[in-house]
Formats: sequence, C-alpha cells, structure tokens
Amino acid sequence: MPQPIRGLLLLVITTSAFCGATACQGRQATPPEVDRAYRALVRSLDPQHPGLSAAQLRAFARANAGYEIAVTADAEIARWRGRLDTAYKQARDLVRQDQFDRAEAILQDLAKAPDERAGRLAREYLAFDFPQAKATRLLQKGDTAGAEHVARSMRDGPLTDDQLVTTERLLDTATTVGIAQTMTRATALKSAARMLQVSLLSAYADDGQYPASLGPDSPVLAAVRDGGSFNSAVGAIEGYAATRDTFSLVVVGKDPRQRIRVTESTIEDVSAVVPR
Repeated sequence: MPQPIRGLLLLVITTSAFCGATACQGRQATPPEVDRAYRALVRSLDPQHPGLSAAQLRAFARANAGYEIAVTADAEIARWRGRLDTAYKQARDLVRQDQFDRAEAILQDLAKAPDERAGRLAREYLAFDFPQAKATRLLQKGDTAGAEHVARSMRDGPLTDDQLVTTERLLDTATTVGIAQTMTRATALKSAARMLQVSLLSAYADDGQYPASLGPDSPVLAAVRDGGSFNSAVGAIEGYAATRDTFSLVVVGKDPRQRIRVTESTIEDVSAVVPR
C-alpha cells in the first residue's frame, strides 16, 4: 500500500477512535471552573449521608453532561453504590432492633437518591412498610396512642386497596386495645384513690384531725405506697387541702387525663375528656 494512503488510513482510524471517546459522544473538554467545582463537591461529600452525596453527584453529572467531567462523576457515583446498599441494610436491621428513629434518618437520606436501587427501595419502604412496622411495634409495647398516630398518618399517603385495609385494621386494633387499657387504668386509679381515702380516714381516727399537708414523706402516703399497686397507678397527687374535719385532693393517673377527686366522703371521677 502506498505510503500516503497508509498514512491517511492511520489518520482516519486514529480520528475515529478519538471521536468515539470524546467528541462523537457530544462531550467537550471540561472548563477549569467546572473541574474545580467537581473537586470541591467530592471533598464535601459526607460518608454519613450517602444518599445525599449520591444525589449531589448525580445532579452535577446531569448539569455538566456536555463535559468530559460527567464521565468521572458517573464513576464516582458507582463507587458510592456500595455505601448506599450497606446503609439500606443497616436501616432495615435497625428497624428489627426497635431503633426506628435512627432507621428513619438513614432511609430518608437514601430516599434523596431515587436513581439508585437503595434510594428507590428506601422510598418504597418508607411509603408503607416502615410506618406499618413502627405502628405494630408500638402496639406490641402498649403505646396505643403512638400506634394510632402513626397509623392515621399512613392514611395520608397513596395506598393500594390492600394497604388501606391493613391500615384500617391497625387503627381498629389500636383503638380497641386503647379503650381496654384506659378502662384498666381507670379501675386501678380508683382503687388507689380509695386506698388513700382509707389511709387519711385512719389518720383522722388516730389523731382527731386530718394532716395539715400531704408531702412525699407523709406517713399517710408511705402507708399506701408500701402496697406497690398505688405507685403503678398514680402519677401525682394535686390540690391537697384540709381542715380539722375535712380534706380534698385530686389523684392523677399515669395518663394525666385520668383524674379522681377524693374527699373524706366521696370519690369522684373528674377525668378530662380529650378527643382523639
């Protein structure tokens, strides 16, 4: 082959290879200011927030898709994917360990990177399965008010028919158990109020008058607290007032809405009614 033709052919091949790597992909050389911005971005990325970091890299790559630096940004994103997957698994383990607040923080960070698998899975999990697990665990622990709050918030999102049915059943269970708990606590609080009334009446029989005050170290309180059940039912005693022959006070339950007024002759439920 004549030398001039061979040289021309080599030039065509070399140009084609260069074209395939750069210009023919529609990318231009990266301007210095864009390169500096990329390097600053990489330095600012936080391993504790891999979702946000990946999202920032993705945004940079899209904004600078016409420059060669986009290829570098894509490669950096690929290196972050391992951290994203690890963080997602960690969040799921934290849910199993009843650490919902930590898990939610991680999942919300991952959800900022919806283009990545871990980000997509985090968004899907947060949409229904995460709050369902949280509400169920709160219910198991006896926090029916917390479970009901979470379940009601679930209804604000777009739910499938099956998910809506599951959510309504959660609410049914939380409400039923909550009513039963309220009734049980009310019975225990009334019993504690009666114990305190009897103790004060006994003090009156012994001393000919009711105690002028009812502090934490009062013998009247010591007598009822020795039983154990009093402490588990009563959150506070408020408004004690006494004369020689009369007294009044309010026994407040662990749920401060439950209140019983006690006098020398009556026990009256004065619980606050708080709408759900």
